[in-house]
Amino acid sequence: MGKSAWKIPLVEPKFTINGRFLTQAVTGVQRFAVEVATAIDALIDSGECAVLDGRIEIVAPFTARDFPLRHIPIRRCGFGSGYFWEQAELPLHARGRFIINFCGLGPVVARNQLVVVHDATVRARPENFSLPFRAAYNLLIPLLCRRALGTATVSEFSRREIGKWYGVDVSNMRVCYVGADHITRVVPDHSAIDRLGLSGRKFFLSVGASNIKNADTAASALARAELSDTLLVLTGNRVYKIFGRPNDLSSHNVLHAGHVSDQELRALYEHALALVSPSRYEGFGLTPVEAMLLGCPAIISKTPAMIEICGDAALQCDADNADELARLMRLVHDNPTRRDAVIASGRARAARFTWRATASILLNLCLSLSMEKLEIEQTYERVNL
Repeated sequence: MGKSAWKIPLVEPKFTINGRFLTQAVTGVQRFAVEVATAIDALIDSGECAVLDGRIEIVAPFTARDFPLRHIPIRRCGFGSGYFWEQAELPLHARGRFIINFCGLGPVVARNQLVVVHDATVRARPENFSLPFRAAYNLLIPLLCRRALGTATVSEFSRREIGKWYGVDVSNMRVCYVGADHITRVVPDHSAIDRLGLSGRKFFLSVGASNIKNADTAASALARAELSDTLLVLTGNRVYKIFGRPNDLSSHNVLHAGHVSDQELRALYEHALALVSPSRYEGFGLTPVEAMLLGCPAIISKTPAMIEICGDAALQCDADNADELARLMRLVHDNPTRRDAVIASGRARAARFTWRATASILLNLCLSLSMEKLEIEQTYERVNL
């Protein structure tokens, strides 16, 4: 995208990024916020979006961690850090500015904003979330979709699901696919392989601790595949107040690695036979794309979002079909030639998903929406002079 691609209004709007994500653990939506903000900063730095230089900031609670960027400063304010801060304090401190919300929620009192709603999982799979978490999302998402000037989501499947489950008009909701190229900037920590006792061992990798990720089927499939020399490594610590209690997956060939850093995760991707992701529901499915980009073949469930994103570059099975998953695990284990072919197609497919592309789509949308609002306001003022 060249410099001329960015329209510059006569009166340039100012933008505030909702920085509540800087008080939260980095999981899926927080990763999205971190990487899109970083990509926006890079677009400003390159001059491709110079119109935003000095006109965009992150507003965050005082408890927010540091997030050093070259062109997007953090302004800490308010007294809280959770829902109250986001709903009551953020709109006050961002008054007169266009608010950009990357993590699914935003202040319902504000209309001059963009909200990225990642999926409809809370409605579609409520059993996987705690009651307070469900209550908050079920109340706020429909209100935000109706009130915000703009909305976006991460796949065509998610767009349809949001319309279906929340009963809102999604005809103008923009799709901005998630990027995966952040994983290539991470330096792998190969010492994690030794620490986890995986040196010289064959293993499959399953990322994520929620029941939606369906690790129980992955464990069952490995047992049925009868691969006595191979482990299943599970990563992630379950956040009980959001996801509830996990299933018990105690087994001699299942290794619970718990939370791993990005550096450790990259090492696991690079050493694994394959990523096993028989998820029951996804709005996008980032981990298969990360894996494919690093040359780790992916075995995915036939959920609509992951088929949309991965296409035929990943091996596919029904989410709860342990026998079919076991067959694919044996295929990857026993057939190096087939595995290499899946790796090659996976790399090519995953290269399409970059954070620069995601940021460009969202920025163009924000600039367009804010300019339209300014033009309407200016027209109203002229008419009433």
